[in-house]
This record gives sequence, C-alpha cells and structure tokens, in this order.
Amino acid sequence: MKRSRLLPLVAGFWLVSSCRALAIPEPSMPALTATLQAARPVTSAMAATSNPKPTATVAATASPDVVATITAASEPRLSSSLLSPDGEWRAEVLIHDCVTVGGADEMAYEQLKLIRTSNSVESVADTQLLYCRGLGAFGLAGLFWSPNSRFFYYTNAREGVPDGCGYWERPIVRLDVTNLRLEHLGGGRRSPDGTRLATWQGKELVIWDTDGGEIGRVPAMALDAETGPIAWSPDSQALVYVQFASYCLLSGKSRVVRLDLTPLRQTLLLESEAPTFGGAAWDTPNELTLFDEGGKRWRYNLATQQLREAP
Repeated sequence: MKRSRLLPLVAGFWLVSSCRALAIPEPSMPALTATLQAARPVTSAMAATSNPKPTATVAATASPDVVATITAASEPRLSSSLLSPDGEWRAEVLIHDCVTVGGADEMAYEQLKLIRTSNSVESVADTQLLYCRGLGAFGLAGLFWSPNSRFFYYTNAREGVPDGCGYWERPIVRLDVTNLRLEHLGGGRRSPDGTRLATWQGKELVIWDTDGGEIGRVPAMALDAETGPIAWSPDSQALVYVQFASYCLLSGKSRVVRLDLTPLRQTLLLESEAPTFGGAAWDTPNELTLFDEGGKRWRYNLATQQLREAP
C-alpha cells in the first residue's frame, strides 16, 4: 500500500503565506477545518514520487473498466466505520489505493457503503475516482450519525484544501438511509449539543436540524463582504460568524455577527478594521474570543460590549 509523504492538514484557521496561523480551538466536529489558504499555482501533476497521493481532481466519470481495474489490482482498506445509534446501520468508507491504470496514470477509488446490520445487505451510497498526483481537497470520511439514526453525515473532502486563496470549510453531505438520497449542505459547524448544523451556502447561512431538515436561513449581514468562520454558543442556542473585506491578506473591515435561533435574528456585535478579525470562539457564555490578522487573541464581553486584548 502506498502512503503519502505529504503532511496532513492541521485543523485550524490559517492565513496566507507571510502571516501566522490563528490558534482557533478545535471545532466541535473535528473532521471539519476552516482555512484561509495560501495562494498557489494550479498544476496538472506533481513531480513523480514513490508515494503518490490522490488529488482533488476527481475524474469526471467513473468508467466501469477503470474502476474494475483498480478494484481488481488492490485490496480495499477500511478507512472508517461508524455504527448508527440504534445499531441498525453501519457506514463504512473503503479505499482502493493508487494503482497504474493504462499508461502512466495512477488512480485510486473510494466508496461509502451503507450496511444493514441485521442481514449484512450493502448499498454503495457514494464513490470517488481519484487521480494520484497533485494537491487539492479529496477523500470520503464519515463524520457522525443523527441521534435518530436516519441521517449519516460525511465529507467528500477528507484531506487537503482546494487550490487558490480564501476561507474554506470542509463540505458536509447528508445521506438519508431510507432512500439513499444525498444532500449537499455546505461547509460549517455542528452545535455543541449535536442537534444543529450551521453551514454556508454562498452568502446564506443555513441552520439544519441534524434529525430532520432545514430550520431556516438568513443572508450574510454584509453581502459585499466575504463570509468566514462560525462559532456556536456553549448552550447551542446562538452562534456568531465573522465577515471581512479580504482573504488574502486578511485585511479591511471585519464584522462579528450574532445569530439567535429563537427567533432567527441577527445582531451586529462589532465592526473593526484595525485590527481585522478573522475568526472567533465562543468558549464561555458571556465572552467571545476573537483572532486578528496577526494571530493575537481578543476578548469581547457580550454583556458590556467591551473589547480588550487578551493577555
């Protein structure tokens, strides 16, 4: 089995090239990562190595012949396996590692399988056919089950980040076990109590019930600004998100916005251009931790509306 020499992406929030990483705590859903990516040129292939790695350049179609070649030449390895809360379902990600497929091309193949535990009947819910040289965001990975066991949540960008420069969250896909329907929810964060998701879909923030459907959506407060990280309140009844003028470099006017779920109402907490804030954490009930373009931490008191630099 061929293993990559590339370092895994560290969960967190990053600034481009010349700036320091912002030390935002791990999100409540560890597999998701918020990133400000460094700009880099798009290349069709990396230099050949002895350990090629699949790229996010997913093949447009999964040719049966190509898939058959890969699956015949490599044994699948189990990447993840998650049992539903009621014990009736198991979701598995299986990976066929890189093999040569005609000429010099090397490709890999991944499957998300849904298995009914009572009779071991399997269904293939999603697949990825991957080229094995390059950089990008790729790979299937299970995240969590809904408490009622109806929905399985996973990402189709397990590793890496897309080429380019900008804020990015790993996308979340939801599988309905009753009909194998897939719904692409966008990138975002799960609430601390596990009952809600908040994801960005373009310039709209969408709130989801993890046991059901969409709760509601609101437009970003500043439609001319870029959308940024989401941080849930400790009690899961509200969240904050950050907007800023520019990703690269993180600069210009930034906004910190609060969204209360009941009712669905937005409040602008603060605007700041010096410093420019690029991330937030809601770690105590009445205070936010904010992170500026230089990696400094600030504290914002929700009751007094006072902002101070953290020691």
